[in-house]
Amino acid sequence: MNTYNMFIIEALTNMHVGSGDTHFGVVDNLIQRNPVTNVPVIHSSGIKGALREYFDEAVKNQESKLTNDELNELFGKPVDNKPENPADLKNGPGHLIFFESSMITVPLRSNQNVYYNCTSEDILLDYLHALKDFELPDLDFTEIKNWTGTMDLNSHDFYYFKGSPGLEIEDFTDGIKDPTPVPDTIKMFLSNNCKIDIEHLAVFNKDIFNRICQQSIPVVARNQIKSDGTSGNLFYEEVLPRKSKLYFILGYDSYLMHTSKLPLKTKFEKEFENKLNIYQFGGNYSIGYGFSKIEKVISRIGV
Repeated sequence: MNTYNMFIIEALTNMHVGSGDTHFGVVDNLIQRNPVTNVPVIHSSGIKGALREYFDEAVKNQESKLTNDELNELFGKPVDNKPENPADLKNGPGHLIFFESSMITVPLRSNQNVYYNCTSEDILLDYLHALKDFELPDLDFTEIKNWTGTMDLNSHDFYYFKGSPGLEIEDFTDGIKDPTPVPDTIKMFLSNNCKIDIEHLAVFNKDIFNRICQQSIPVVARNQIKSDGTSGNLFYEEVLPRKSKLYFILGYDSYLMHTSKLPLKTKFEKEFENKLNIYQFGGNYSIGYGFSKIEKVISRIGV
């Protein structure tokens, strides 16, 4: 039986995980997005690559108790196209299972706080479905769905819980404040499982939020420097802003759940889940992009 854990990624700096697509519009370098919803994501290969690079460096610098052979068991062993020993081909895949990371909140400027953590009802429900699909939570889905259903998002731009009347978020002013106390179970779910502070939370109308994700993600102008040190061409790229939060699932397959391999799983978990670790996702490492914290929020045996 496989085990699945849910993690939250919090961007400590702006992040650019590029889509790799050629774009002939105003923005040259786009970030990765869900092809259906256009909401920002990090593909599973990007998460796996970032973590593998982190642990490769840690092992190289003797900052990890893991060995290269153990990393190969976890992440997979690079396979030679023409191995001397054909049996090496069996050692290619790793035994960690990485799933795509999806956005849960994005920070947007407001006139009453530096920013609000913004999301939509659809984003929260997608997160709930991800938890349910992998049998992760002991949560009352009915209560949470009923709570999101009380928000009057068909006739207002967004719904918020703390703040004064007249709250403006970005260019949106038609907000409605929660007239009733938020149930403690909902507060605990948002705080413990989503790492969201309800005092700085705004839930947007889904159509508006999708438009924000498509059209209002920050764009940074950069200048390409030539090999001789002179200025080259100016280009523009999207960045997921600092304090954005995403979630992803990491699985351990039945191989790692075998009694003989549990010490390896435990050793990796102890190092990976260290809250002092800072991981880097996407490009532009040298200018401080993509530095992030990862925190486990739910752990449970799945299907």
